[in-house]
Amino acid sequence: MTTKKPLILAIAMANIAVASAWAQEASNQEDDWALEEVTVTATKRETKLMETPVAISAFTQEELDRQGIKNVKDLGSTIPNVDIGYDASQSSPVISMRGVRSTNTTEFGDPAVGLHFDGIYSSRPQSAMAMMFDSERVEAMRGPQGTLYGRNSTVGAINVISKRPVINEFEGSVGVELGRWNQELVKGVVNIPVSDTVALRVSFIDETRDSYLTGFYDVNQWDNRYIDADSVGASVLPDDASRTFIQANNAEGAADYQLVRADAEDFYGNVDQQAVRIGALWEPTDDISWYAVAEHYQDSSAGGINTIDCEKAEQREDGTTCETYYGSGADEYSVAVNVPGELDLTMTSFRSSFRWDFSDTMAFVYNTGYAVQERSNLIDIDAGRNTWDMSMSITDSENVSYSHEMQLQSTGDGLLQWITGLFYFHETTDLNGYFLASLDNAVFWRQPDRTIEASAVFAQATYDLTDTLHLTLGGRYTEDKKSDEGGNNLSCTRDWSTGSDEEYGCFPAYLQDTFNSFSTSHFTDSSIYTVDTYNDVIKSWDSSDFRIGLDYDLTDDVMLYAYVASGFKSGGLGDVVIQYQQDPDTAEYIYDDEGNRVVQQVIDTSYDEEKVITWELGAKGTFLDGRLNLASTFFFSDYKDMQLAAPDTAYSYYAVEREGENAGEITTEPVVIYLTKNAASAEIMGLELEFDWAPYPNGRISGFATWIQTEITSDFWNRWNFNNQALFELSDYGLAHDNTNEELFRNLKGNELPVSPEFSFTINYDHTFELAHGGAIIPFIGIHWEDESYLTYWNVDKHDFPVGDTSAYDDSRDSFWMINASIKYVSPDDQWNIEAYGNNLTDEVIPYYADGSDGLVSGPFSTPVSYGVRFNYNF
Repeated sequence: MTTKKPLILAIAMANIAVASAWAQEASNQEDDWALEEVTVTATKRETKLMETPVAISAFTQEELDRQGIKNVKDLGSTIPNVDIGYDASQSSPVISMRGVRSTNTTEFGDPAVGLHFDGIYSSRPQSAMAMMFDSERVEAMRGPQGTLYGRNSTVGAINVISKRPVINEFEGSVGVELGRWNQELVKGVVNIPVSDTVALRVSFIDETRDSYLTGFYDVNQWDNRYIDADSVGASVLPDDASRTFIQANNAEGAADYQLVRADAEDFYGNVDQQAVRIGALWEPTDDISWYAVAEHYQDSSAGGINTIDCEKAEQREDGTTCETYYGSGADEYSVAVNVPGELDLTMTSFRSSFRWDFSDTMAFVYNTGYAVQERSNLIDIDAGRNTWDMSMSITDSENVSYSHEMQLQSTGDGLLQWITGLFYFHETTDLNGYFLASLDNAVFWRQPDRTIEASAVFAQATYDLTDTLHLTLGGRYTEDKKSDEGGNNLSCTRDWSTGSDEEYGCFPAYLQDTFNSFSTSHFTDSSIYTVDTYNDVIKSWDSSDFRIGLDYDLTDDVMLYAYVASGFKSGGLGDVVIQYQQDPDTAEYIYDDEGNRVVQQVIDTSYDEEKVITWELGAKGTFLDGRLNLASTFFFSDYKDMQLAAPDTAYSYYAVEREGENAGEITTEPVVIYLTKNAASAEIMGLELEFDWAPYPNGRISGFATWIQTEITSDFWNRWNFNNQALFELSDYGLAHDNTNEELFRNLKGNELPVSPEFSFTINYDHTFELAHGGAIIPFIGIHWEDESYLTYWNVDKHDFPVGDTSAYDDSRDSFWMINASIKYVSPDDQWNIEAYGNNLTDEVIPYYADGSDGLVSGPFSTPVSYGVRFNYNF
């Protein structure tokens, strides 16, 4: 960013000039087709969207339904500078905002974007999978929100607000949706008045859909314990000359690569989810309101899986393509596995919000939440492509969290508006799981008591310096403590010192019949493993954050605002890894006099906090007699110790080469774990423009345009860990991941942050055709475009490698379009409507994350073109 300072000044001045020009055009008169006012709660109090000095986007349930958005992970192309990927191994969305995200979705990690439901903080990223239904609105706030929203809101926060019951009104609706791949969705809501002061609201949603993947079970892979007898005995698909890939781990390199078509109903990528919510509202007086809600969500699908980027694979010089794996016609939606996907994710939550306006000038608010998330899942982690035939399972996981927030805030129209509060959050995770390489070994992790405890005190006030100039000051002091008690890592490996296949110790490496004689639950039993490390550790962090802002009313309809704010994301825990001493000539471990292995080093993989300061200058205005809303924001963020996560080598150990021409020789093998590192400094600068326009009585045009630049600005030397063997032309996995090999290190200074396209825009248009009998037809089209970007922070094509041309192995994402459309008929009395829709109409194949291994790039891809019909009936 060598032109950073002049560019910042130029954009800032342009923003002010634009706002001044807007002021000349503003009007206080409203037209018959003026836009409706939108109320938001970004400042912890109700304010008008266009009068709130925060970069915020808000969506109603109708807008979400129109674009087929069913949960937070579907929001990606609707919010400026937001991208949402998916981590299949953890069944978790990965939310990126303004180029900042956290790919550590395990129990170790914290999200980069704070997620809230009815203003209550939700700690686990999996909660973004919960279905959004019967919502009042969704608010997406960009920029540091730590003063008011607290934990992990350094780059922004998303708040999903459910519809509250309506007192003294009985109403409801039912809806049905039928779509491609046998999709069936049923939903309903009923509002029940109980008395003049109490009302209930009950809503539910149920959705099933077959997988859109062309899925196969490969009965000839090493681990066939999960494949039922019918599949093993089924007819093999006809030979295809284009299918030439033989997995190296197949028994004696068997010549037949057998593929049996999977049932799409229960294969990876299917949908089987349900949710129900019960809300109660009590308003005994005009000054007291208590809203309580209980919600339950269940996901019983097969989960997701990463598939091959076929476009990149075709650029390999060795001729490897998707068709060599899966046959002619194979594409990014083709995959062959030997371990079926299983997911059992339940989330049960209770939320409560109590408000008491105890005087004309003050109110007391108490928000509390309690949530339980239980999860088990099984995934074919290498999707049939890796020599070692790998799978992973979370055998059981329970996450329990609760929070309390007490606020005291001003009310009325005084010169000083303020809010102050106390916050407390507690989370405990109990998790067991394993990773299995079927030819080699298994590792088990047992974490019975991982705890997060956070507390904070905060205050924010806005004072009217004049009738048009307003000063905001805010501060928050936070203490975070994380602990791991009783956690350990265990392993089950073959004892290679024995000379007999029958005396294999814990693991029957290279003994396929013995291996497949085990039950599918064999490796879920922690008693077969040996404890390697103990993870007992306690860490704590604290931070004082601030917000200083000015907003100026140029006219009654145009405002200009500026602020500087800091943000804090606490550090985290990692596995405590122990490396033991070995004899480099024999690879044998060295023992002390008491028969214990001698420790060479203890590696604590904990990491430090992340901090940011953001400067923002914005303008908002309503024009053309209330028919046009415009909002622009320029921002600059300076990150220190930014947290970046990826698999990495903790250390390398000596081993005896087991096969090939070097069998019997001493080599090194890496111990690869998921690590979060602090990447020194990064800078982010961007511009966001949002618009909402009613150009004529029955038309509506809305959307946004963005520009952003991101850069790691200080030295960040890192051992490379993306498609190492291919890029460095190394045949040996151990050599390609050796931390002592200086040739494998690269300085990532100058790299861009992931999923931060320089330009992007979204434009939505709908028109209401009023019919003579009173009904209406409403067509809609939404168009989104994004510039090219990177999917990881490695930025492969910015660096030099022995392979030369990196196009087959890099982490780049091409620019793309996404087009959605629908047409709705609304009955004359608005009692019912029916809508036909199509999403991703140009059938774009868009990668949302990139994993580089085995000389291939893989990841989750956009859903292919989909279509269907929705029907809703109101009563």
